[in-house]
Amino acid sequence: MADARSEPDADKLAQGGNRIMALYSVAAPVNERAEVWSRLRSNPLFGAAAGLAARVIQIGSTLALVPILLSHLGSEQFAVWLAASSLMGAFSFIDLGIGSGLVNHIAVSKGAYNTARTYLSNALVALTLFSVVSTTVVCLTFFSNRTGSSFVHFQGTGAWEAFFVTCLTLCIVSPLSLVWKIRLGLGETAIQSTWDAFASLATFCAIVVSLQFNAGIVAVVASFCAVPLAVHCLNGTLLLRRRPDLKPSLSLTSAGKLATVLKSGAPFLLVNAINAISFSFDSVLALHLLDAEQAAQFGVAQKMAIAVQTLLSIGLTPFWPQFRAATAEQNARGACGLLVSAFSLALLIAGSVSTVTLLFGDDVTRFWTRGRISLPNDLIIGVAIWIPVFAVNAVLTSLMSVPSLLPMHLKLASLSGICCFVAKVALAKTLGGVGLFWGNSFGLCAFFIVPASFVIARDLLRMQRRKGG
Repeated sequence: MADARSEPDADKLAQGGNRIMALYSVAAPVNERAEVWSRLRSNPLFGAAAGLAARVIQIGSTLALVPILLSHLGSEQFAVWLAASSLMGAFSFIDLGIGSGLVNHIAVSKGAYNTARTYLSNALVALTLFSVVSTTVVCLTFFSNRTGSSFVHFQGTGAWEAFFVTCLTLCIVSPLSLVWKIRLGLGETAIQSTWDAFASLATFCAIVVSLQFNAGIVAVVASFCAVPLAVHCLNGTLLLRRRPDLKPSLSLTSAGKLATVLKSGAPFLLVNAINAISFSFDSVLALHLLDAEQAAQFGVAQKMAIAVQTLLSIGLTPFWPQFRAATAEQNARGACGLLVSAFSLALLIAGSVSTVTLLFGDDVTRFWTRGRISLPNDLIIGVAIWIPVFAVNAVLTSLMSVPSLLPMHLKLASLSGICCFVAKVALAKTLGGVGLFWGNSFGLCAFFIVPASFVIARDLLRMQRRKGG
């Protein structure tokens, strides 16, 4: 009887084992694909490529909008749209530097996000309070303008309303700016880039639809602002649903923690402000130091350089959290590998663009301006040299955003910013527009690139010695 019962039991066990093996054979390829995707997603080079692709889509949609907007709005309202949309460049400042501190916290969490969640909760409260206060100020300014008692005035039909919509959007989106910093810290730059590309295409479609209904400049600007805002909301909602371990909670906030969060963001805010003042207002200097023709030539050359600078900054951003994680683990070998990869990518892009600029810079300018502006050879050479200098600077700036190097980063950024300004003013008076590029190149090389390279090399050597000891 025992043998009779054991045979069916053996058959059942065999059948159960076969089912398990069958399930494993189905699940194994799925798990393998998920693992490959996870490794690929966390690769900074893949994130850089995705970021560059998203930026190209954004630039392409913007360029495609220009002739459409001009034909529908006319020169006056098109100028209003340009000015209002340019305010969105302040997006890098609206997180008050707090988002950069969040990236550093998430990058070293290793899956245990308690500290990062606490930081995120307090950061969200701080930026929400900032959003409420700034929104109130913007609304009061708008309504005082309607009554004629405001000190701010704009010319052009719908100009004030367009600027009001843009400023209001910036105020509201301030807490949502943390979403892409969370993804950056998690190594999900490629996913964030997909959202950015989707926002660019959706914005393009929304603006075209508003133009087809002849809705006016205010509706066009509202479309330009509202669509990215909605995409940020959707992106953040899906992110926190997938990562409940990062979901903010009011129970984790306190006045002391809010003060700590604001203090940790202050150095990043200062560095961003210094870099913006140092390099984004050169066209204003050109208007004061050069004649009209030279200022126009420099303005066109600067637009070309800024486009490349933006691509470089976006492409190098994914290396920052990876470098932060490597330095936190005292992994000198991994940190050096990231440093080499970042420099290789930056110099590849910069070298290619500089070569194209030297060979075809004047032809591209003539085509772009329809023959109205031509760049002199010395200005073309100045741009071609400035682009690799900025590329090296972008690598060092990105990697020096880790906490151990941030105090030195702030000091060197301040010193190089002052020296760049002095050198630009002195050289522009003698060399013309190219003097502004040479001043930036000299100031960065002498007072940021060289000392920053020394600081990073010193820290990596110390790290290697401690690891070896």
